[in-house]
Amino acid sequence: MKPLGLLVMHYGTPASIEEVLPYYTHIRRGRPPTPEALQDLIDRYEAIGGPSPLTEISRRQAEAILAGLHRRGVDAKLYVGTKHAPPFVADAVNQMAEDGIDHAVGLVLAPHFSTFSIAAYRNYALTARDKVRPEMRIDIVERWGTLPELIDALADRVRHEMDGWDPDETLVIFSAHSLPEKIVAAGDPYQEELLETSRLVAERADVPHWTFAFQSASNTGEPWLGPDILEVIEENAPKYKNIVACTVGFVSDHLEVLFDLGIEARDKSAELGLNFRRAATINDDPAVMDALAGLVSQAAQA
Repeated sequence: MKPLGLLVMHYGTPASIEEVLPYYTHIRRGRPPTPEALQDLIDRYEAIGGPSPLTEISRRQAEAILAGLHRRGVDAKLYVGTKHAPPFVADAVNQMAEDGIDHAVGLVLAPHFSTFSIAAYRNYALTARDKVRPEMRIDIVERWGTLPELIDALADRVRHEMDGWDPDETLVIFSAHSLPEKIVAAGDPYQEELLETSRLVAERADVPHWTFAFQSASNTGEPWLGPDILEVIEENAPKYKNIVACTVGFVSDHLEVLFDLGIEARDKSAELGLNFRRAATINDDPAVMDALAGLVSQAAQA
C-alpha cells in the first residue's frame, strides 16, 4: 500500500537578501517593485538579521507533524510547498505525482480560512494535481483556529508575558495579517474566525482587557482590514501601562512577527511610554504539532 502524501504548505520567504527581488516580484504577480519599495523590504529583513527563519521553522513544523502521523501508525511521506518561493506548491504536487502518491492531505501553516489564503493554497494544489495526476486525491484541512492545543499554547504564552504586571493595567492585543477589505462583502469568514480564536485564548488565559488588531497591511491602493495594531496601541495609551502583543494568525517567527511586532509595535509602545512584551509564537510546539497530525489523520480517514 502506498504511503499517504503529507502536503505541508506555507507562505515562503527568500533564502537570502539577494533573493528578495524575485520573491517580491512573485508576490506582485510578476511586476518588479520600485527600487524604493525593494530597499524598504531589504531594510526590514536586515533589521531582523535576515533572512527570515520561516523556512527552517516550517520545515521543523512539517517534520513534527509527520512524526505525529507515524506515532499514529499512519504511513506517510512529507512534501513541502510554498506560495511565493521555491519549492512552490506545484513543485511539491509534481513530486507527489512522480512518486505515484494516490492520496494526500494538505495542511496550510495558517489556522484561519480565507479565500486569500487557504482557498488559494487549495487552488494551487488542485490545479497542479489536475495537470500531472488527476486521479490523485488531495484533501485539505481548511481551518484549525479553535484547536484546543493551539488555544492552550497561546494562552500559556500570554500568561507568561503578563507575569509581574497588574492585569488591570495591561492590554493584550491579538493580531493577524490584514487582508483587502473587499473580502468582508464577499462573506469571507477570516475576521470572524480570528476573533473567535482571540476570545478563546483570552478566556483560557483569564485576560480582563483585550482587543484585536490587524497588522502588516500592504500598500495596494485599496482599503485593507483594520484597525492597525499601531493605531490601537496609540488609542489605548492613556488607559494602560502595559501592552502584550500576541499574534493568533501567524504560527512561525518571520518578518511580520519579528519586525512588525518585535520592532515596530515595540517602538510605538516605547514612544508612548508603555511597557511592551511580545508573546512567543507557536513555532514547532510539540503539543500543537501533534494535534495537527491528528487532524491530518482524521482527514485521511474521512
